[in-house]
Amino acid sequence: MAQTIQIKRGTKVQLAVYGVLLPGEMGFCTDTKEVYIGDGTANSFVGRALSGTEAARPAAAMLGRLYYVSSGTNVGYLYFDDGAVWKRINAQKLTDLTGTLDDVAEGTVYAKVVKADITSGHVNKVSDGVNVNTAAEIKTHLDDATKHRLINDTSTSVTDLWSAQKIRNEIELAKRNIEPQASVMDKDLASPPATPLPFDRFIIPAGATGAWASQLNKIAEWNGVAWDFYTPQVGWTCYVDDEQKIYSWNGSAWVRTGGALQTITAGNGLTGGGQADSVTLSVGAGNGITVAASAVSAKAGKGVLVNATGIEANIDGVSIVYDTAAGNSLKVAVIDGGTF
Repeated sequence: MAQTIQIKRGTKVQLAVYGVLLPGEMGFCTDTKEVYIGDGTANSFVGRALSGTEAARPAAAMLGRLYYVSSGTNVGYLYFDDGAVWKRINAQKLTDLTGTLDDVAEGTVYAKVVKADITSGHVNKVSDGVNVNTAAEIKTHLDDATKHRLINDTSTSVTDLWSAQKIRNEIELAKRNIEPQASVMDKDLASPPATPLPFDRFIIPAGATGAWASQLNKIAEWNGVAWDFYTPQVGWTCYVDDEQKIYSWNGSAWVRTGGALQTITAGNGLTGGGQADSVTLSVGAGNGITVAASAVSAKAGKGVLVNATGIEANIDGVSIVYDTAAGNSLKVAVIDGGTF
């Protein structure tokens, strides 16, 4: 049959009454679940850590015991019994620690900041290892206009800077110099619209008023705040929205160079034309000419024949003949004065 080996056991109180276990003898407290081993002089606690509320923690009296607070006040703390008092051996928040940041060593990647260089939680100095300047000194330097380049959109000096708006406009201008320009809304509007949208563009006509005055033939573009004006270069091309036609700058004027609605006018001998996308021109019929649906032909009559061979003269073959050797040219053959 199976055998069972049981160690000495009983309650914690019974163990205390029993006294010291023999060297190597083990005892189990059935109420506290603690395990002890004797050495002939004292019983050493070797079992699991005690746990429960801090208030239920037993009095410190047995060196080596651990007690974990599992609920209630100070939950999560672990205590060590040194035989006289319970000593907390873990930390859960900064207030559990002693010392200051001065006790923390410099790291390989991160380091401490000198307290004197902190103002209201912010670093007030910048150093490159040689030069050290305060935030106030840096601000004074940056605000010194005489030491720095200034934004000046009207200048091309190497000591001036352009704004992002100016740079964007220059890029757009450069793009227009190498490819067809974006469309303009109108080329005959003399007064700037009251509520333009960003990137609305117009060709400025003669007699323009307001912000467009004295800007004849330039392209005006609304940037969201003000009008930008671009002087056209030869070859610039714009699609005019309200006319649905294309205009190009020839150096002195905007001339129409294309568009679906250009008018095609029929010339001499032609009929039809117009402004549609597809325009038909027809040959007009006249004296001696017949115009059919798909062909133009000559009318026969007065000795002229029109057949599969072409247009021929009706000759008698005697007095006038076709000279085949000379390309069927007409020649006078026999002239007969007749008889009396």
